[in-house]
Amino acid sequence: MNDLASKDGVWFVYDGECPLCCSAAQALRIKKEYGALHLVNARDCHDQVLMDAINQRGYDLDEGMVIYADEQFYHGQDALQFMARHGEVRNVFTAFCKSLFWSRFLSALLYPWMRGVRNFLI
Repeated sequence: MNDLASKDGVWFVYDGECPLCCSAAQALRIKKEYGALHLVNARDCHDQVLMDAINQRGYDLDEGMVIYADEQFYHGQDALQFMARHGEVRNVFTAFCKSLFWSRFLSALLYPWMRGVRNFLI
């Protein structure tokens, strides 16, 4: 088993300079059945195995966050959809976001707009 496959739980890798990404990282709570949630600021990350795997796949953190769970990678819109499907509903806002991004169609429609807001804020 390689070092990457030994990672349990959900690994949420984000750009620590992005205010939207930081907010998402702090708000995200994964359902208990998925195990521990590991928040990884890519700018401070010392996990070379994880970062090498992300880079080998060509995932650009300027284009979206990355989630690694169950030996699968999710990037950008797919990561957002993973969050919607496997995140806990904690209040009205998270319930609203979950309902918006559950749909692949709505995620595809809204994600470019969110990325544009991110780029504007940075």
